[in-house]
Amino acid sequence: MASENLLLDKNTFLTRFGSSDPNNRVLRRLHALVSVEQKGDVLIGEGAIEWLEEIVEWIFESGDIPGQLEAETDVQARTRLLLTAADEIPEFATRIRSTVLRVLAGTSSTLLFADTGIATRVGFWGELVDRFSKNVLPAPPVGREASRLLARLVDRKERLDWLIEMKLETRDRLVALLGLGSEEVQRALDPGQREAMLLLASRIAMHGVSDDLRKRLPGVTVEGSPFLSLPAQVTGLLDGSLPLARMQQTIDACRSRLNAVQDSLDETGISIDLVFRLELLQALLTRLQHLAQVKYGIEETRAFAQTQLARALLRGTVADRSLGALWQSSTRLLARRVVERAGSSGEHYVTRTRKEQQAMLDAAAGGGAITAVAVFLKFYISYLHAPPVFDALLIAVNYAWAFVAMQLLHFALATKQPSMTAATLAGAIEAQRDEDNPDLQPLVDLVARASRTQFTALLGNVFVVIPFALAIGIAYQAFTGNLLADGYADKIIKAHHPIKSVTIFSAAMTGVWLWAASLIAGAGENWFVLRELPGAIASNRLLRRTIGPSRTTRLSRFLTAEAAGFGGNTGFGFLLGFMPMLFVLVGIPLEVRHVTFVTGQLAYAAVQLGPAVFTRGDFLVSLISIPMVGLINFAVSFAFAIVVALRARGLGLRGQIQLLRAVGKHFLRSPREFFLAPRESTPTPVPQTAPVP
Repeated sequence: MASENLLLDKNTFLTRFGSSDPNNRVLRRLHALVSVEQKGDVLIGEGAIEWLEEIVEWIFESGDIPGQLEAETDVQARTRLLLTAADEIPEFATRIRSTVLRVLAGTSSTLLFADTGIATRVGFWGELVDRFSKNVLPAPPVGREASRLLARLVDRKERLDWLIEMKLETRDRLVALLGLGSEEVQRALDPGQREAMLLLASRIAMHGVSDDLRKRLPGVTVEGSPFLSLPAQVTGLLDGSLPLARMQQTIDACRSRLNAVQDSLDETGISIDLVFRLELLQALLTRLQHLAQVKYGIEETRAFAQTQLARALLRGTVADRSLGALWQSSTRLLARRVVERAGSSGEHYVTRTRKEQQAMLDAAAGGGAITAVAVFLKFYISYLHAPPVFDALLIAVNYAWAFVAMQLLHFALATKQPSMTAATLAGAIEAQRDEDNPDLQPLVDLVARASRTQFTALLGNVFVVIPFALAIGIAYQAFTGNLLADGYADKIIKAHHPIKSVTIFSAAMTGVWLWAASLIAGAGENWFVLRELPGAIASNRLLRRTIGPSRTTRLSRFLTAEAAGFGGNTGFGFLLGFMPMLFVLVGIPLEVRHVTFVTGQLAYAAVQLGPAVFTRGDFLVSLISIPMVGLINFAVSFAFAIVVALRARGLGLRGQIQLLRAVGKHFLRSPREFFLAPRESTPTPVPQTAPVP
């Protein structure tokens, strides 16, 4: 005991732990914390909580400590010093354990187990506002809530990583120091755990019978819902009249219902609030299961559940303040569904045979012809000199009709398909992500087919838009004597210089709009299905009386099949019409730079200036922008699409890098496959998309 008292003396403490640096500021701060009771401070209430907070703050303060090992981080060295001081000063260790027990006994742990790491609001937007408030407003006092104490002690990712990544031996010593495994602490936490189980079961019952879930589970009655039976079963488990295995069966039945809802989303549509509810129910079921196993499970499952529960509480304490974590968890499934709806026709844009490639070339030729007309009309919209908003609206309508016409006539527009094929490719990657040695050849073949399809579409667009634009321009010029206003052709050539203009940046931004249009397509179809419009149209009495039941049914099927195309093409047209105007308003002179539009505009400029234009250096240089813009459009659109498609499936970088290497090797070995399809095909089967987890 004498040595213990001596170590509480400041000089003795500094000499023992900092003989090489007795004036060390960090050591002096630790001694003040160790000897706080010796100074007469009363460690009860907020004083005890503040003392615990200061100990954790000390671990993360800046400054070196004497005796720090070479391989140790500052936090690891301070943790080791704290545990060593507790070992050599039993009074300090006893004080920590008694303080922790006193704080836990004086607070309620109900919300700690029921709320921490789990959204507490009914909907996504309410939870978003709540988390935003937590980040901008001062934290409330701990009071009687143990969850607030944990939020103060583990309030940022740095502290979470310290606990999660701590070595097992160090963690065991820390748990023993805090007394968290003692029977006294368990008795203090037991009432909160029991109440939390009842709260969790009640919330599961409330969300499990909500309208948006029930309408996606036809044939499942409210009375027979496993969600509603959980509160009574938890009560039975707590009073000993129901075995844990029976409640586990009910939890499994609840998960089965949630999986059925997810499987129905292709037919019923999806919303952010619905995804939020699905994620929330999964989290509530998992927390209830862990608490039940901690209290009533066998020894093996109890130990595992305790570890999982502790990790969930620690991670949840940090995640409860994270807007990004909420957005990511609530939009992951939504993003996946939108991406897959955008890419539902992705395999149609992957040519396997020479015949399919010829069909794509024909479709792209039709797209080029329509583009030539749209570019011609765009010139004369500009001549109207309408106010900026009306000018943008007319241009948007001009583009939109052209894209919708391509859709209805089954034509193709170059660089628009990458956003669709990306979803197909992402699904194929996901199908093999859990394999140790995946067979990448089917994926490499898919990339090769997608690449030659894009190359074919580009050729079809460009080499048809040129003659159509020349024909339209020459015919118009023959009747009117002048195709473009004076100086306008020179302005076009100057604006399309590959280096001395904003062509590169405009082409990249157009690629972003191409990708955004694919998301609009997926979101539009999802909205159409979510609002149950197919059934509403098919059963509309006015339509059935006017055009007949069979035509009404065909109209419903047609609109359902074309909803994504109408949404994406109209959206793309309005993006191309309005976004340049909005950029100009903020001083950024970005314009539309799509490969087919660039080609058409230069063709019309050539008609205006005559054959002599081909002797002009600036015109010849501007022709370089055609392949350059096509490559940028494709690269940016596909890059954005594949990243979003992969993130929507939670895929990492490892598989992507392996695939990229395999594609590079295949291109060097057989570059022809990336440009020309074989005459006959024995296609390598594309891996099927894995089911939604």
